[in-house]
Amino acid sequence: MGVRYLEAYGDSKLIINQVKGEYEVRHEDLVPYYHMVIELANLFEGFYIGHVSRSQNTRAEALAALATTLALLADIEYHLTVATRHLVYSKHMLRTREVYNFSTDLEPRDWRFSLIDYALHGLLPDDPKEAASIRRRSLRFYYDPTLKTLYRRSYDGVLLRCLFNSEAQEVLKEAHDGICGAHQLGPRLKDRLHRLGYYWPILIADAIHYA
Repeated sequence: MGVRYLEAYGDSKLIINQVKGEYEVRHEDLVPYYHMVIELANLFEGFYIGHVSRSQNTRAEALAALATTLALLADIEYHLTVATRHLVYSKHMLRTREVYNFSTDLEPRDWRFSLIDYALHGLLPDDPKEAASIRRRSLRFYYDPTLKTLYRRSYDGVLLRCLFNSEAQEVLKEAHDGICGAHQLGPRLKDRLHRLGYYWPILIADAIHYA
């Protein structure tokens, strides 16, 4: 289009600061997108990226919510088949597509990220209730930057390693079905996982469901 100078804005302070180079890009799913942004930014004579909080971007938020409301009727189940995805692939992304195994099935956000972002950078969500919840919960957590691992302090002072979905399922399987597994009932399986030093928010429910 012949554009030589570009200003871009977003409401994710984490992503904006990663593009600026102030924060490290830790999540492997974001690495190829980060490289694509830098590659595209270098094509302009001048490029600026800035942060706009959601509270200052209410018109766009309202339009997005309105579009969703108009498009989908309530109480109706929808089955969506993704036939294609139109992404701007840079040369770097074309080289790394197989390595990063892109998928249209998006996993939920890792529950640990908000606590780690707060521990490392003091970042909090714009939502006051969510921000207050993270501040309150953070008192029970400890992040080790050397090991890049989040821990939760148990009531007896023991540090429990925090796990995400895929890790939690592996641990459940090993503790219940593995060589040293005892095929215990849910509550006992939960206690065993605590003794092994693991934690995630829905551990009890997952243990009962798995058993």
